This record gives sequence, C-alpha cells and structure tokens, in this order.
Amino acid sequence: MPIEVINCDTPGCDGERTPGVYTPLPAGSGEGMSLCALLPHVKDPYWLGINEALVTEAERSGASLQVFEAGGYTEISKQVDQLSNCVAGGADAMLIGAVSNEALNSKIDEIAAQGVPVIDMINGATTTNVAGRALFDYCTLGGNLGKHLKEVGEPVKAVWFPGPAGVGSLEQLMSCFKEQTSGSNVELLGVQYGDTGKDAQLDLVENALEAYPDMNYILGSATTVDAATGPLTERGLQDDINTASYYFTPEVASLLESGGATCSSAGNDLVLAKVALDMGVRTLAGEPLLGGAHIGTPASVICGPAAGEKWDNLDQLIRELNLPSKGFQPVFSVN
Repeated sequence: MPIEVINCDTPGCDGERTPGVYTPLPAGSGEGMSLCALLPHVKDPYWLGINEALVTEAERSGASLQVFEAGGYTEISKQVDQLSNCVAGGADAMLIGAVSNEALNSKIDEIAAQGVPVIDMINGATTTNVAGRALFDYCTLGGNLGKHLKEVGEPVKAVWFPGPAGVGSLEQLMSCFKEQTSGSNVELLGVQYGDTGKDAQLDLVENALEAYPDMNYILGSATTVDAATGPLTERGLQDDINTASYYFTPEVASLLESGGATCSSAGNDLVLAKVALDMGVRTLAGEPLLGGAHIGTPASVICGPAAGEKWDNLDQLIRELNLPSKGFQPVFSVN
C-alpha cells in the first residue's frame, strides 16, 4: 500500500522536505535475501510495533529476516556484538535501530567496507556509510509539541522526561522543542533523564513532583505518561498536571480516550520499519531508493478530551501507522 512520506535532504529532517508517496517493491522481491535487524529493545509497545512492521514487510517481500534486541539503550557492546554476529552469520544487509547515535559508527563503517549495506532505521547514526535512512523525526515531534503548547496560550510550566541522557536524537528533540517555545508562554522547569522502563520513569516522575511543585505539564516518553498516572491520581493532581508524550503506544491511546493523558505526537512511524526493510531489499537488488536516501514521515499532535473540545482530535489518529496489533508478541525470525 502506498505510504505518505517526507523525503529529507539532511539527517535529522531539518533541511528541505518534499512530501511524497512511498510504494515498496512488489511482493516476493526479497526472496533469496537474508536481512538482519537490530532493535534497542522490545520492552515497550513502540518497539513491539516496529518489530511487527518489520515482520509483516519481511513476510510480504519474501526476504529472510533475523531480529535481535539489545535489551536497552545502555547495551552498546551487546549491539556491537550483534552486528558482528549478523555479518558472520551471512546477513546480506543490516537494518540498525541504533542504541547510540555515535558509538556504533566504527562498526558500521567496518561492515560497510566489507560490502554489507546498512540501513539506518528509526533512531539515527551519524556515520555517512549507510545505504539509506528511514528515521523517526525527533525534531518535528519535539517542535510540534512545543508549537501546540504555545497555541494553547495558557502559561505552561513543563518538565521533560525524554529518556536516556547522551542520546543525540533525544537531544535534537529537546533542542527543537526549546527553539519552538523560546520567548513564549512555555517555561521549561527541568529535564529528567533516565531509562524508558516504567519503573525508572515512575521514580523520575515522583522525584519531579517533589522538586517542581509549580509543574503543570509532564512531557516525555509514552512510558512516562503511563507511569505518571498513578502518582498524579494518588496526589489528586490529575486535573492540575497535564501529560503529553512524543510518540504513541496503546497505553497512551487508552489514556487519551479516558482523559488520563492530554496529548501525544503521532509520527506514523511504524511505517519506517517497512520502508527500512524495503530499502534493504532495493539496495541488494540494485534498485534505486524510492524518494531518496533519507525518508521520514509526516507528524501531528493528537489530543484527547482532557485537552478540551477545541483540541480534541483523537479521531484523526491513524492507528495502524502508530500502534502494534493488540496482543502482538515479539517475533525474531521470519522465512
């Protein structure tokens, strides 16, 4: 099925953008090809959705796919080992959801020099030795949230919970948010970094509630929004502190519907996994990359009833492009 995409001329999608439609190669085009995909983890619905999209596209294309997950963003050495093992195992191409924007560069360069094409998927790596990029547009998502909060008009005193410290893409998200809200009604009280596991985010939220009594907005990962529900309810603050995430999960969608969360950026980014796999097949087949070597997706801010009637646009969410299927469990081998 054709997919609406944005062709980005520069990494980070901060350059010229050209709206377009991405149509993958016909079914069966990947038969006889062996691809390996590396994910940071599969411990939240976002990466489960990416896993499902990779599996679905591999099944359609006919390509053999092996999927590995590192277990978290601190597991750099494990992901480096997984890269080596995939190549040693005969992978024809690599799809990499990098745990670090820079730490994998030398290994990616080494693999590319061996003639194994690498597709930079979702998170982004800074090396130039990749055959293509299908990347989550952190700048647009952070900027969109900032723009939305400005348009709300009321004073916003926010604390950000982006995820692990030192991740370049998350720093870009923060930078674009700050740029969009500079000189506006939006005040950033602080930034709380940490693993995106629910227990870690719960601790961060509880600490922030003590440290920032004036806070009226929690901005962060989908796990942050989910984790914040309990502490806010226990303290009777659910009507005083809004919550918004920079990506979608089933939990966020349910919270938006029930009024337990306010807004979320929707990047339609499960499509990027399909595009990344098609890029790998195209590269191996000697086909040009459709739309260019860097693909992103359009993004918007989706809000529920808690945001007020003016902002409630939950009916505009394209669920199949943002959420995994109900009950989906990780799949690590296809064809």
